[in-house]
Amino acid sequence: MFKNLLLRDLRLAYYSSSNFIYIGSFFILVTILIPFVINTETEGLKSVFQGLIWVGLALALLLALDRIFSSDFDDGNLDIILRMKVSYEKIYLSKLLSVWITYCLPIVIIVPLISTAFNLTINETIFVTINLFCGSFGMAATAIGINALLMGLKRMIYLKSIIVIPLYIPFMIFGVEQGSWPVLSALSMIAVVVASFATSYGLRLYGE
Repeated sequence: MFKNLLLRDLRLAYYSSSNFIYIGSFFILVTILIPFVINTETEGLKSVFQGLIWVGLALALLLALDRIFSSDFDDGNLDIILRMKVSYEKIYLSKLLSVWITYCLPIVIIVPLISTAFNLTINETIFVTINLFCGSFGMAATAIGINALLMGLKRMIYLKSIIVIPLYIPFMIFGVEQGSWPVLSALSMIAVVVASFATSYGLRLYGE
């Protein structure tokens, strides 16, 4: 059942207007244009790139905010899923993996490929990619938890964004520091656990 849920979410994400192809293309275009727009020294360009990565990841997840549960809520598919007696934890885990694969994985793959344009060394690229990998799970989990709690509210994408963005700040602060992957991993684990309870609570409220 979990496998079917995950495959369903991935198919829906693939055919949506913001699938991984568009996310990856948008990120590449933005990062390629930055060196031409900003006239900075090598070190400044590196700092801009490292900050841009996390801003791009946050924007990608904000695109997913109104689709994680709200689309299933609007078309009635969430009722069908809950009637199948699937555990809330499995629903949450399938959403977490599908959101991460769709919105985070393309950026994780693209970053090492375009880092040379920003004069990053191999070691710096490795640190940046590891940080992004470790922190992206927590950011994706945060988006899912907030969406589950507010999925019944109509046209509240701005409210969701206002709530989510401050929660992303710790990830961005530590994300630009080399070797901060243990802190990002801890933040992600906390976010994944808290979001699991938040998602279960939101689905339970909806089911009642």
